[in-house]
Amino acid sequence: MNNTTSQNNVTVELLSEMYRNVTMGSENLASVVPMIKNKNLLTNVTAQMEKYEDFTKRTEKLMNARAVKPKEPSLMKIIMSRGGIAINTALDSSDGHIAEMIVKGTKTGVKDLESTFEQMKKRGVDSDAAELCGEIIGFERHEIDRAKDFI
Repeated sequence: MNNTTSQNNVTVELLSEMYRNVTMGSENLASVVPMIKNKNLLTNVTAQMEKYEDFTKRTEKLMNARAVKPKEPSLMKIIMSRGGIAINTALDSSDGHIAEMIVKGTKTGVKDLESTFEQMKKRGVDSDAAELCGEIIGFERHEIDRAKDFI
C-alpha cells in the first residue's frame, strides 16, 4: 500500500469518528430538548445542535470527496443512548441536571475524538480533516464551559 492510500485510510478513519461524534452529539441533545425549561439553556442547546448540523455537513463533504459514504450510528447505539437519557431524566429532569448530562456527554465525546485525532496525526492525516477535527474539538470544549453555567 502506498503512502497516499495509507494516508487516505487514516483520514477516512478520522472522518468517520468525527461523523459519529457530531451525529451522536446532535441526537443526544435532541433527546433532552423537550425537557428543558430554562429559555437560555434551550437557546444554547439549540445553537449547539445547529453547529453540530453544520459539522455533520462539512464532515460529509470531506467524506464524499474521498468517495466514502458516512456510516450512520447503529440503531442499538441510539436506543441505548436514548434509554440512558430517559432513565437519567426520570430521576431528575431539572435544567441543572440536564446541563450536567450535557457536560458529561460532551466531555466523553471530545475525549474520544481527541484520542482518535492524536492517533491519526501520528499516522498522517490530511490537513483538511485535521483542521475540521480541531474545530470540532474546540467547539465542544467551549460548549462544555457554556453548559457548566447552568449547573
